[in-house]
Amino acid sequence: MENIKIVVVSEETSLRVSVKKKIVDKNILIVGYADFNEDSKLKIEGLFPDMVIIAAKVPIQKSIFDFIESMKFQSKGCSVVLATDQVSVDLVNFAARYGIRQVLSLDGSDEEFCRVIAEVHEFEKKIQTQLNIQKRVRSKVIAFFGCKGGVGKSMLATNTAVALAKRGAKVMLLDFDLAFGEQHLLLDLDPKDTIVELAQDPEGISIERVNAFSTLHSSGVSLLACPKSPEYAEYVSAENITAIIRSVRPYYEYIIIDAANNFSDESIAALENCDEIMIVSNPDILSLKAAKNAINILGQLQIKEKARILINKDATPTLIKAKDFEQMLEMPIYASFSFDYKTVNGSINKGEPFILRSSRAVICREVNAFVQKIIADKKD
Repeated sequence: MENIKIVVVSEETSLRVSVKKKIVDKNILIVGYADFNEDSKLKIEGLFPDMVIIAAKVPIQKSIFDFIESMKFQSKGCSVVLATDQVSVDLVNFAARYGIRQVLSLDGSDEEFCRVIAEVHEFEKKIQTQLNIQKRVRSKVIAFFGCKGGVGKSMLATNTAVALAKRGAKVMLLDFDLAFGEQHLLLDLDPKDTIVELAQDPEGISIERVNAFSTLHSSGVSLLACPKSPEYAEYVSAENITAIIRSVRPYYEYIIIDAANNFSDESIAALENCDEIMIVSNPDILSLKAAKNAINILGQLQIKEKARILINKDATPTLIKAKDFEQMLEMPIYASFSFDYKTVNGSINKGEPFILRSSRAVICREVNAFVQKIIADKKD
């Protein structure tokens, strides 16, 4: 059975928790939460859900139904279900006027709740086929996070973005390593504007403004560069980071984030708003310890399930093996990359991603295999 991606919309935390507890079917995935406001509309669209569950207690405010109507979910290939504490015939009839497919009780069994969701999803697919509605493909936001400096995080983020663009994907590269970012150097670009200018723009943050402050690389990757100097990093807030990601989600197939090697508010905002976190590590004891600490913090933030481990081998002899990482971190290695000083160093010095220069190199084949895995996972 295919996965059913759901966004839960509610202003009450208790209701969000109630819905989450009722999702006992492993094929039903909650991909995000939202409120009933204008900012949430963009967030919901960016998540491309198969279904939106509206959670609200009776009496339900008219403004909630107006919110549903304004979203025009059916035209986006998305069904709407209302989950509430009291179900009545009048409520079911009123909800149907706004295109709500089903009204579910939060007091029923978890299994029945999930069964109805699956039935509504199947029904919606039939309607979409009859009306020839093409469901938009959901974007994928991937953050590259280094447990410590010098592990090759930025290099892998650059080449992943370029490799995806080479395959015809529309890619945005966000350099959120605010104090020490280097994506513009790795791409040999000299951006006129950066994320600082965007954050201070009086028109606010929107897809139009993000594009205006971004720089296009010859590969097709759009880069939003980091501040030109570390002291300017303080002008970018966690709210800015969140707004940028939500603005670009509906318009790019892949958003690659080069995150800072820390857990500042800005870094946490980036990690919380992404779909996957590629934790880049070298095979040494210091990196293993740092990776373990990072995984523990992600667990405290309740986003550990997003973590993927990448092993980027360096020239230093080591007794630490991949199985040591897997046992210590209790998760499999997602991908590993060979040490190739000549290819990587030449790429960095010339400001040209090696994925464009040395297609026969082993590391190029490994990055291409990694990118194919990302693409395959996105289709699941």
